[in-house]
Amino acid sequence: MKSHPARQDRAPGTLRTMRFFAPTPAPTLAPNPALRSGRSALHPARHPRKAAFAGPHPAALAVLAWALSPAPLWAQAEPAARLQWSSSAAYSHYREPSIGMHLKGPELGVHLRLSDLRGLGRLKLEVDLLGGAQNYSSADGQLERRRTLDTRWHALYPLLPEGSAQGQHSGPNSGQHSGLYAGLALQSSYSDLRGVVRPGVEGYERLNRSSWLTAQWRQSLKLDALPRLQGLQLDLGHLLDGRQTSYLSQVGGGWRDATNKQPWGWQVQLQSTWTAERGLLLEPFVRYTQVGHSDTVIAGPKAVSEPANSRWQLGLKATWPPY
Repeated sequence: MKSHPARQDRAPGTLRTMRFFAPTPAPTLAPNPALRSGRSALHPARHPRKAAFAGPHPAALAVLAWALSPAPLWAQAEPAARLQWSSSAAYSHYREPSIGMHLKGPELGVHLRLSDLRGLGRLKLEVDLLGGAQNYSSADGQLERRRTLDTRWHALYPLLPEGSAQGQHSGPNSGQHSGLYAGLALQSSYSDLRGVVRPGVEGYERLNRSSWLTAQWRQSLKLDALPRLQGLQLDLGHLLDGRQTSYLSQVGGGWRDATNKQPWGWQVQLQSTWTAERGLLLEPFVRYTQVGHSDTVIAGPKAVSEPANSRWQLGLKATWPPY
């Protein structure tokens, strides 16, 4: 912020032919012409006397045949949901070049992938949680070990049938099908920059909330030269809505909390999958995000805005087999 330091019939079995009898003794019945003509025994030739017992109802026989037949494919049990955990360690560098502001340091993350969820069809969900202790610096001064917290909720749906990618997975234990996916991501990023930057200049808390239109490409690989390399993943994102809230009231002096709207942004992530021991997967990744300059709002003594900013994240995920 420019004005502050931080921030998824069979045919029925042969039925026993049934003879129909009148309720009182009667001459022997003539052969049933329906049987000679190939008609079903369930429809006997008409007789001047009404039979007392007309046999099982055709609908009842149909139900019985269905019950005794193998279950059709569409009636088979749905596959069990797949759940996969990852943990990560990464380095993050956020910057606002126009004011010389930097927020950088280590991050630790927990990641969850869910697929084959009952009632959700082929929809896949990804959840990421990242926490860090990062250092802030700008022309106004420095703050060390500032707490940061990032969350990401990502829903993906395959644009191409999984069969079009030969039903391959991005790794033997990854549970991630190759192919093209599209979806929506909801992200938040919190940073606690409270503290005295220098005499007379204090920091405050900041919260960014954004929604992204996303595309993801997963491709399994089998290379003789790199036998442990199992696949690549490319993620692209286009910012739909971004809002940055700066809690300026924490610094006093008549300042009010301000929320700026960010008009555009994009992000890209490249990730590879490598096999390790005992089914463990190692997934190094690099991610870059760019967001444009925000609008301007009145926040007390002055009008404030959020400068254009960028962020690099470089890390490694350790992923366990799905279960």
